[in-house]
Amino acid sequence: MSKSSTTSSPLSDKERRKQISIRGLPLLENVASVIKTSNRHLHFTIVKDRNVATNRDYYLSTAYTVRDHLVGRWIRTQQHYYDSDPKRVYYLSLEYYMGRSLSNMMINLGIESELDEALYEVYKNIWFDLI
Repeated sequence: MSKSSTTSSPLSDKERRKQISIRGLPLLENVASVIKTSNRHLHFTIVKDRNVATNRDYYLSTAYTVRDHLVGRWIRTQQHYYDSDPKRVYYLSLEYYMGRSLSNMMINLGIESELDEALYEVYKNIWFDLI
């Protein structure tokens, strides 16, 4: 075997950026996918069973579900920016206030109704206490 066939040239910056994939991130298409993703986070991220999970555990699994959706959209946006190479303007505000960020993020992403319905189905007793 020749040396050139065993060694590959390093990837260019543009080729490395194209390798970013969001295929592994579940999309929040319907209530069933929300329930599946939230339960996955409860079991594999927080490492709790539904029998011993606390209100905080359910809240965190919901937050991780929203984060997955947000990250998927952010990665697609970054891929578009890298492909089109637009000019960017950066703005820093010192008036940043966290507030009720999970609820606000669900509204801004347009997934509030799906999450509300899914979490109501699964966690009827605690969901309204969390938000």
